[in-house]
Amino acid sequence: MAMLARLQFQDGAVLDLPVDPAQSVAEAALAADFPLRVDCLSGTCGSCVARCTQGRVSRIGDEASIVDSDEIAAGIYPTCMTRLASDAVFELDYPLAPQPSQSARRSGELIELERVSATVSRLVVRLDEGESFRFQPGQYVRLRPPGLRVARCYSIASSPDALPYIELLIRHVPGGQVSGWLESDAAVAGARMILQGPLGGFALDDRADAAVFVVGGTGLAPALSMIRANLGRMPMLLCFGCTRREDLFLDSMLKALAASEPGLEVRIALMEGADGDICGGTAVSLLSSGAIEGAGYHLCGPPAMVSAARAALRSQGVESGRIRAERFASGA
Repeated sequence: MAMLARLQFQDGAVLDLPVDPAQSVAEAALAADFPLRVDCLSGTCGSCVARCTQGRVSRIGDEASIVDSDEIAAGIYPTCMTRLASDAVFELDYPLAPQPSQSARRSGELIELERVSATVSRLVVRLDEGESFRFQPGQYVRLRPPGLRVARCYSIASSPDALPYIELLIRHVPGGQVSGWLESDAAVAGARMILQGPLGGFALDDRADAAVFVVGGTGLAPALSMIRANLGRMPMLLCFGCTRREDLFLDSMLKALAASEPGLEVRIALMEGADGDICGGTAVSLLSSGAIEGAGYHLCGPPAMVSAARAALRSQGVESGRIRAERFASGA
């Protein structure tokens, strides 16, 4: 006998999803064409993560997933690895409307390629039929450059207002196939790209009084998309960290953006080589001034950084419901 998963979206919309005992919540949503965002269906990407606020659930498998023990204790689960043991209620960190376009295979043309640091490149891609592509800031695409069989996931750094152009930030990984392509003669303006998207459930908490972003490396991309799309709507603080001076990118642009927008503060940290107005330490250490009352916190970066930021915020008394996280591993 099917049980019900009540899906509560950020904008207050509610949908009741029948879930068979043999199905995960995400499988039931796919079968019924419900707007629960999914991607990997293996508990490793975080797209389908939701907070269970009522009811009993069971986890599928014992392998480690994208959520840590602290998040599980707070009722946060990847729904692709979650079955119902009773009727249950799940809170989703994005609105039902306006919905992004359905994830699909798309094509586009590389318009601009810029090496913004020793380890990061910035790409601008013009999407074919861009009028049919709708995304929410925080989402990502799966990109396959020409001549490669592999595709890798990269968050969109631009705002929806920039469509049909999207901006991506890609970290160079030694030995990586996409990294190798970026450093080859084939990576030139005019190259044809294959993409799938939009994907992901990372989104701005627009119910909060302020937004704080704690990001490491190319984890800047989804935060930058949210910031660009919401300038002037609420106070925002960006805590951005890189490892070394040669890894740092877009810092001048970020400082200029903050100088022109009174509601935006930018703090930058380096683990090595800090000087001037750049602090020594990590993105997490930039939170040392304490929690901001009424703020929503958005974390994006390597899993270790996300875990450290979550622990730091919890130690400052920030409730788990005010913390959102996008995890990523640098694709090769």
